[in-house]
Amino acid sequence: MIEIKIGKSKITEKFVIKENEDIYIFGDSGGDIEIEVILSESGASVNLFGIIKGNDSQRYNIKTISNHLAPNTNSRVHIKGAFLANSFMDYNGMIMIAKKAQLSDAYLKNDNLLIGEGASVNSSPQLEIKADDVKASHGVTISSVDELQMHYLLSRGINVEDATNLLVNGFLKMPILKNA
Repeated sequence: MIEIKIGKSKITEKFVIKENEDIYIFGDSGGDIEIEVILSESGASVNLFGIIKGNDSQRYNIKTISNHLAPNTNSRVHIKGAFLANSFMDYNGMIMIAKKAQLSDAYLKNDNLLIGEGASVNSSPQLEIKADDVKASHGVTISSVDELQMHYLLSRGINVEDATNLLVNGFLKMPILKNA
């Protein structure tokens, strides 16, 4: 298991995966990160999970690349973010499957929760597939706080700030895809 904390300086990491690996990204103060995972051996598998929380005017620039070079490889990338106030994330996710990487299976998901007028996300998932016998897909969601959930919490005497924190933490703690 590999854990990476996004900080003020730019992080660029490249991991060559020969067997199975879980990689976790955490961010709560803004920053730039680029991670490439290279699945170089048949049967290699990687799960790349990210939990990102933006406050105030924090900015994130996140790029993930799942590069399948061998057959029968598997990748799951799931980046979840909650953005408050004027925070922003630019996310670029790429799945690359080489011609010789037949029977590979790749999935990329980015889920985002926007809270407040100025919060925003730009999410760009991409596929570059050169093999003809693979499973590869991606998905993005960008949503706001559910008014009914907020109303319920407020009607129970919880103040707006605490209710917002409960909803954000609940969103970020929901199960992350592992074998979708």
